[in-house]
Amino acid sequence: MEEKWKQNVHQKFNESQNRIRLFVINFIVDNQRPYNLDADMPAALAALGISEEEYKADLEVLLAKDGFVIDEERNVNFAYPVSALPTGHHVKLADGREFTAMCAIDAIGAAFTFHEDVTVDSACKITDEPIHIEIHDGKPTNYYPQDLIALTVPLGEMDNWAGSC
Repeated sequence: MEEKWKQNVHQKFNESQNRIRLFVINFIVDNQRPYNLDADMPAALAALGISEEEYKADLEVLLAKDGFVIDEERNVNFAYPVSALPTGHHVKLADGREFTAMCAIDAIGAAFTFHEDVTVDSACKITDEPIHIEIHDGKPTNYYPQDLIALTVPLGEMDNWAGSC
């Protein structure tokens, strides 16, 4: 197995690339729409204080290493753990912002991406029963059903895991 797939998503990128990645994630959450790599570039350049050349060079790496999943119009539809497209995995951040996650496990992981408490409302993939999880200080503090079990697989087993949940 290649070493790059043993890393979490943040470790796959350098500081500059992660700044762009986090800008895009927050853009999607704040604007409730996909981030377009071209049309929304001026906002990124201004907010991050970088040149267009730096942006494009970092973007190449982010795309090559699956930092974003884009469509044919260069819209970022998925930037782990955020989905710009509606899903059944609703996340509310402690700061009041809301978004949908790529899957329920990613919704839980939002607590670590945003470094804040989250509330997750989703549904069991098998039974369609509602699932509610509150994460405080990185730990589940309130959840139902009480016999909730979450299953996941090591991301290292897949090259591009976006939308595979």
